[in-house]
Amino acid sequence: MKQRLLIAILTAAVFALGYSSGLWVERTRPVPAPPAALMGEFSSKRSPAPGDNRVPVAARPPLNRAQLTAEIERLRPQIDSYRQRIETLDAEFDRDLAAILTPEQQATYAAAQKSRAARMKKSAAELTATAELFTDDQIDQLRQRSLYGVLWMVAPSMKQDSLIKDLKINAAQQAKTNELLRARREKFLAIVDSTPPPSIMLSRLAPAAQRIGTNQEKK
Repeated sequence: MKQRLLIAILTAAVFALGYSSGLWVERTRPVPAPPAALMGEFSSKRSPAPGDNRVPVAARPPLNRAQLTAEIERLRPQIDSYRQRIETLDAEFDRDLAAILTPEQQATYAAAQKSRAARMKKSAAELTATAELFTDDQIDQLRQRSLYGVLWMVAPSMKQDSLIKDLKINAAQQAKTNELLRARREKFLAIVDSTPPPSIMLSRLAPAAQRIGTNQEKK
């Protein structure tokens, strides 16, 4: 079950992360438009930028903002629960990781985590600091960021490579961090098993849901 779920999550994450580059390719090749994306009922219509002479992608249905807002409100308890459980999982990993690091490595990692937390706090504040409506592209980007978070959790090698590069962990530490990362992945998959997929997809967008609007036209 978890193996199949992992494959499905990775497939969705890779598709979303490659979507932007795919747009360029599709605009310059005479091939049929790609199939509807995950959660296509919330998809947006793309228009060429001013002065863009490339062939546009076949028009998709306009983003249904009222439906998207209603879905966020319906799932908000699950979305909030998911975010809190992930924060707890991250805190547990950081505590277990610190136990196998040297004091110097601990200081470096703590500084990096503090900087990351500050960036995330600033980003969250910026999302809610204005009443200006999101564009359709901004909404898509926030959903894709949620998928990137999933990929980060289910692909231990990404975090492992980062730790090797930033902390210069030795072979013994690498073996232990690999165990911690695989344990974290199993715990994360357990959270995914009990969380409706849309709650995960919308977790980055929900805090600023008021900027979606409830009409079909951008203001």
